[in-house]
Amino acid sequence: MPAQGVRVSSATRRKPRQSRARVSSEALQEAFVRVLMERGYAGVTIREVAAVAGVGVGTFYEYVANKQALAALTIHMRVKRLAQAMSDYVSAHRGEPMLVLVQGLIDEQLDRVMDEAAVWAALFMLERQVSSPDAYRKHYDQFVALWGEALLASGQASAPSLAPARVPVVARMVHTLVYGWVTQCLLTQGPALDRAALHAEVKRAAQAYLAAL
Repeated sequence: MPAQGVRVSSATRRKPRQSRARVSSEALQEAFVRVLMERGYAGVTIREVAAVAGVGVGTFYEYVANKQALAALTIHMRVKRLAQAMSDYVSAHRGEPMLVLVQGLIDEQLDRVMDEAAVWAALFMLERQVSSPDAYRKHYDQFVALWGEALLASGQASAPSLAPARVPVVARMVHTLVYGWVTQCLLTQGPALDRAALHAEVKRAAQAYLAAL
C-alpha cells in the first residue's frame, strides 16, 4: 500500500532471477519480518535474520548491502504483490458499475492488508525510516494508476460525470481516502482495530465522493 516508497535498486546486490536465488531472497525477507515482529527494528541483526532464513551471513550480503536495504526490499516486494493482486482484481471485474468495482477493489485491498494487520502496521511505521521522497512518489503514483485503471474499466467510465481527463484526479482522491484511512488507523490504533468498521467507513467515504462527481 503505498507509502511504501523505499530505496531498493541501489541497495540490492544481486537480482534474484534464478530459482535458487529467488528462494534465498524470499527467505531473507520472510526471516526479516519474523525477527522484526519479535524484536522490533532496533533489535534486528543480520546474523539472526540469516540464521532464521537458513542461509549464511555471506549469502545475506550477496543480496543486500545491510539491514536497511533488506527492510526496503521487504516493503517493496510486499507492496508489489499487493499491487499485482489489485490489478488482477480489476482485470477480472471489467465492465462492472463504477461503485461496485470500486467497493470490491477496496475490499480486495483491505482484506489483504488486514489478514496481516500487525505486519503491515510494523512495515508502515518502518517505511518512514527507510523511504526516500522520490521512491515514495513512485509507489504512490503506482497505486493511483491502479485506481485509474479501475475507473476506466468500470461500465460508467465514459459517463459525463467522469470524463477521461478527470480520471487521474479522481483516482488520486480515491487512493488517498483508502490509503490514508487504513495506514493512519493501523499506525494510531494498532492492528486490533475493528476490521468490519474499517471496511465500512472507507467504502462509505469513497461512495460519497464518487456519487458527488
